[in-house]
Amino acid sequence: MLGKYAGFVGEVWEDFPQLAEWHDDDPSLLSMWSLDKFVEAGYHNFHAERKQLFHISKLIENYAKDNSQPLLATFEKIARYKFVEKRYQDMIKQIPKITVIADFGKIDIKTTLNIELVNCRETSLTNVWSVITRGPYGPFGLIAEEYESGKFKGFFSLNPNVCRHAVSKMAKILGAKFTIQ
Repeated sequence: MLGKYAGFVGEVWEDFPQLAEWHDDDPSLLSMWSLDKFVEAGYHNFHAERKQLFHISKLIENYAKDNSQPLLATFEKIARYKFVEKRYQDMIKQIPKITVIADFGKIDIKTTLNIELVNCRETSLTNVWSVITRGPYGPFGLIAEEYESGKFKGFFSLNPNVCRHAVSKMAKILGAKFTIQ
C-alpha cells in the first residue's frame, strides 16, 4: 500500500491533515450503509474495493438525480466510464450537468450536450475515482484513488470546504473550471 500521504488523495490530506487520522472501519460495512449513514458520519476514510465504491457512487448519483443537482465524476480509464455511460445518458434527463473526467487517451468521444467530457490523460488524476454533487450545504461526495489493482484509499466527505478544495485541485491540474462548487 502507498504511504498515507501519497497521490491525489494524499495531497488533499496534506491540506487537511486532521482528516487523514479519522476512522477507517471494516470496508465490508460500506456496502451496507445508506446515504443517510454516510451523511450522519459527515466524513469517513476508507480502504475499499470497486464493489464498495460502486455502491457509494450510486448513492451519490441517485441523490443528484433525485434533487436535480450537477454531478462531477472521475473514472480511471475510458472503459470504466463506458460501463456507466448508458446510465449517465439516462440520468442527464434529470440532472442539469454531468462532468466526466477520465483518461480517454487519444480517443474522441461523442456525448450529449449536458455531459462534459474532460481528458485527464497523463495527470495525477488517472487513478482517481470520485463522485461529487451539490447538497444543501455545498458539494459533497467521495474521492478515492487506486493504489494497487482493484484497491482504493479515500474518503467520503459532507464538508463542502474539503470537497471544494479537492474539486479546485482537480480543476487546476486539468486547466478547467467546474460548476459543482
